[in-house]
Amino acid sequence: MHMLLMAGLMLLFFFVSITFICLYRDKLDTRIWNLAFVLADIVFFFAWNYASYSYGWLADGFMTLDNISPLMFTLIPLTYFMKESVKDYCFSAIAFLSFGMFCAMLISPEHAYLFNFNEEASFLYTSEAACHMLCAVFGIYLVISGQVKPNFRQWIKSIVFMYSIITFGVILNFVFHKRFFGMDPYGEYAIYFLDIFGSFTTTLIAYYLGVMVVLTIGMQVCYLLDKASKKYNKAELLPTLAEKMEAEND
Repeated sequence: MHMLLMAGLMLLFFFVSITFICLYRDKLDTRIWNLAFVLADIVFFFAWNYASYSYGWLADGFMTLDNISPLMFTLIPLTYFMKESVKDYCFSAIAFLSFGMFCAMLISPEHAYLFNFNEEASFLYTSEAACHMLCAVFGIYLVISGQVKPNFRQWIKSIVFMYSIITFGVILNFVFHKRFFGMDPYGEYAIYFLDIFGSFTTTLIAYYLGVMVVLTIGMQVCYLLDKASKKYNKAELLPTLAEKMEAEND
C-alpha cells in the first residue's frame, strides 16, 4: 500500500466518523464512546510504540514527552484516573488540538505522508497516522457530545494545561540534560526537527506561540462544527415535532 493510499483511507475514516458523530450527537452515550476511544487509543499507541521499538527509536525511553502528539496519546487513557477538574483541562486541550492532529495525520513533520506517495506505508507510518486520526476524531467528539464547550473559558484552560506540561518538560531539560519537546537548552533545540531561530529562548517562545495558534484554530473549527451539527439536528427535529403535534390534534 502506497503512502498516499494510506493517507486517503485515514481521511475517509476520519470524515465518516465525524459525519456519524454529528448526525447522532443526541444519541451518543458518552460512557460507552469514551471507553471505546480510550481502548482504541491504547491499541493504536501500543502499535506505534512497538513499531518504533522495532526501528530502534525507543533507545532513550518511552516517547511520552518527546512531543505533543505522544503526550496526548498517553493522556487519553489517563483521563479515567484524573480528578474531574483536571480532566476538564485535559479534555479541553485534546479537543482544541484536534485540527492540529488532523493536519499531522496527513503531513507529519517526520514522514510527510501526503507527499511521500511513492513510498510504501509501513506499519510504523500507518500506526502513527492512525494515532493522529483517532486523536483528531476524539477531540471533535468531545465537543459534539457536549463534554467540552468551544468557548473562551475552555480555550484558556487548554492553554494553561498545555503550557504547564511543556514548561515542566523544559525544566526537566535544564535539570537532567534531556530534550523533551525537542528542546535541549545545553545542546540541540528545534521545533519539530527544524532549528529555525538559532536561539533556545526564541525557539521556546515560538513553540509557546505555535501551541496557542493551533489551540485557537482548533477551538474555532470545533465551534463551527458544533454550530453546524446543532443546526442540522434542529432542522431534523422540527418536522418530527410538527408531525407529533398534528397526530395529537387528530
